[in-house]
Amino acid sequence: MIKKINKNEVKPKRDPCGLVRELYHSKNLSIAHNTIVESARNHMHQTIDETYYVLKGKGQLIIGKEILDMKEGDIVPVSKGTWHYLQSSEGIPLEVLVVTNPRYNPEDLFLMGK
Repeated sequence: MIKKINKNEVKPKRDPCGLVRELYHSKNLSIAHNTIVESARNHMHQTIDETYYVLKGKGQLIIGKEILDMKEGDIVPVSKGTWHYLQSSEGIPLEVLVVTNPRYNPEDLFLMGK
């Protein structure tokens, strides 16, 4: 049976990465809709690779000391073991589809600082 998922029907959870709606997961991957109102927390994953796809808004992806300007339609892979975070620009929420491989595991989220 095919299951349809509507983002608007999934309740968001507050997370160090913003407001997160996990839309789908399997053993090998997760797909989430993240909304960053200002800035996510600097973090990394030891076992998870992420790919960010900007759906709406503008912002920056900070990977280590590199800053990438992000806008609608941009896709950036982030390898495991890499410190990174997203921040929105101009006070407008940044909406991002995040695909993780393997499946997202909150125990694999390591925050920098507090």
